[in-house]
Amino acid sequence: MKADRRPRRALALHSAPEEIQGILSRTPDFEWAFVSAPGDVLPALESQRPEVVFSLKQSSFPGPAHVPAILDPGVKWFHVAGSGVDHVEAHLRPDQRLTSGRGVLAPFIAERAMAGLLHLVTGMDAMRAAAARARWSPARFRSLAGRRVLVVGAGQAGAALAQRVRPFGCHVTGVRASGVMRPGFDAMHGPDDLDALLPEADVLALHVPLDQRTRGLIDARRLGLLPEGALLLNAARGAVVDEAALPAALEGPLAGAWLDVFEEEPLPASSPLWLHPRVIVSPHHADQVLDFPARFAEHFLGLAREEHDA
Repeated sequence: MKADRRPRRALALHSAPEEIQGILSRTPDFEWAFVSAPGDVLPALESQRPEVVFSLKQSSFPGPAHVPAILDPGVKWFHVAGSGVDHVEAHLRPDQRLTSGRGVLAPFIAERAMAGLLHLVTGMDAMRAAAARARWSPARFRSLAGRRVLVVGAGQAGAALAQRVRPFGCHVTGVRASGVMRPGFDAMHGPDDLDALLPEADVLALHVPLDQRTRGLIDARRLGLLPEGALLLNAARGAVVDEAALPAALEGPLAGAWLDVFEEEPLPASSPLWLHPRVIVSPHHADQVLDFPARFAEHFLGLAREEHDA
């Protein structure tokens, strides 16, 4: 440790601290405390007085429970162990540093999006239903080969999906804010071209962050622009899609949807999406590969070492 450095008080918010303690303890010049329940956040802030917060939100430790930590005047570095920072970004002060784990789990989000897509395309639900009744019911399916996939949000997760779907013979078009081409896509456009692209999209995959530009991005009008038989994959945020418009769209052009995110989470039991025969409801866990908390902690360890060596 350099002579002019003292240990920095740090607080980790995660419902299962044992998954990250060993890794975070290797961060240089940090003195850690761990909080595993929402009700313990404020007491820990008062007793620990952290300068640094590592925040991993889950359904058992939801986003609003993390907000007091970014509001604490002593916190100078707030790290979101995940890709979305929309639950805390509005509270960021000019003197605070906000970092995230964006991209760390991109390959795994793409894996689950592919699983959802293949499930819908090959009619797995119908096969399972037939098997449950011991019915031998051969059925045809339309191959992915030749289908046009539109990936809105061509960041790391969107690019990972593009790399996985192209070997199936799909043509993949991306939409990103800059409009700049990136590897893995056949074409790239800016957001202003979205309306023109939707009528050609056999598969619409959403991987954008939630902000003022993307809230309600896929509304009833844009769902209506999709061609007959189109499929929707949403691993972005629930509010990116007008959820109330989905049932009607599923009676129109939309043939099916894999939804990992929702406007209200957990999804209320009263939602018609739960029982819709052409909807796969996934409980916001697209990126939750077995050791995902450890992967986020390793990423933060790298950031801390970079800062230490600077």
